[in-house]
Amino acid sequence: MAFKGMDPGEGNEVAQAVTQAGEQILEAVGDMTTVVNSVEWVGPDYDGYKEEWNSFIGGPLANLVEALQQKGKELTQHAEEQEQESNNG
Repeated sequence: MAFKGMDPGEGNEVAQAVTQAGEQILEAVGDMTTVVNSVEWVGPDYDGYKEEWNSFIGGPLANLVEALQQKGKELTQHAEEQEQESNNG
């Protein structure tokens, strides 16, 4: 009989890694935002740069982190379903 499904333990490990990747991105961006905000730079170029930085954080980057968190949750759910099926079968 061929193997079908997933190893729930491995699925949970990968789900945790995916979720942690999102958390690590948030932490790194938080650190970089502190650096960006601490630059001694005055004028419209800096104002524009900060605005673009904040738009990036609130837009594409936030979407990426949210997607990683969602994919981690989905994989956890699949692992739980596999565990239940394995216990029933």
